[in-house]
Amino acid sequence: MLQFFDVTRDAPWFPQVKALYESAFPANERIPIKHLLDDKIKREFWAFFDGDTFCGFSNSITHGSITNIVYFAVESELRSRGYGSQILQAIRRQHPDTRIVVDIEVEEDSKNAEELERRNRRREFYTRNGFDSSPVDYVWQGEHYRLLSAGGTVTEKEFRDFWKEILKDIPGAKYP
Repeated sequence: MLQFFDVTRDAPWFPQVKALYESAFPANERIPIKHLLDDKIKREFWAFFDGDTFCGFSNSITHGSITNIVYFAVESELRSRGYGSQILQAIRRQHPDTRIVVDIEVEEDSKNAEELERRNRRREFYTRNGFDSSPVDYVWQGEHYRLLSAGGTVTEKEFRDFWKEILKDIPGAKYP
């Protein structure tokens, strides 16, 4: 079973988390990592390990009955070995009474066959792990996303209200 630990700037694994964050997400989909570490928004930022091996990280926000996995990545050389599913299971164990949501880039917007294949694999991964499509699509930082949920559907109003509440004290913050 994977173990997880809080990510802090002082953690010995912080450089690995930062490198994976920067390699796994395109620039237009990232916020500065310092925002993932600050306490303006109560986030769970976890590094996952199999023994001494760094496997990946998750960054999520929980408010009310919704847990939004904002960022989640597995080391590229460890993908397709079940670590992603184990990370999702760990998050679910920590939040058994919430609906868990993730967003994926909309497949129809793929620019080429390779990108379409990557997006389809991502959707299939989440489907295998109990996530279903929700009625929520949105655009954030120029990218079109579709929300997937596990543990129950999240409506567009609930999703927007979630982000309004999370970002209410951050001047200029844009929510989906």
